[in-house]
Amino acid sequence: MPAWQPPPAATSPPVETLPLGGPTRPLRSVGGAGPQAEITIESGPDAGHTHRAGDSALRLGRSPDNDLILRDPATSGHHARVERRGEQFWIVDLGSTNGTLVNGEPIQEKELNHGDRITLGQNAVHFSVLGG
Repeated sequence: MPAWQPPPAATSPPVETLPLGGPTRPLRSVGGAGPQAEITIESGPDAGHTHRAGDSALRLGRSPDNDLILRDPATSGHHARVERRGEQFWIVDLGSTNGTLVNGEPIQEKELNHGDRITLGQNAVHFSVLGG
């Protein structure tokens, strides 16, 4: 029986790496495509979970095909979406039954700012822009 040999090395082009942002420089996604944000669930059935938002939209709701799954009967299956438009982040309500609130006010679509509080069903969510 022949001795084991490691598989041949991949021939793909090298991947460019970038240093992570520090306190004086915003954290950027690979390639410097734009800002990153963090969504922290502060209270409700999913308290303590944190998720990143960046280049691709982040869909929130009860259904298992969401990016952020909320185990809360007051949250719709596909409740809301957080998306980046240029350098800004927006939240869009996806026709939820109980609505989406930003800083206590019902919204259909709203630009998010660092420190905003989002309410989805029984979940209180804190929105932060990273490195800003």
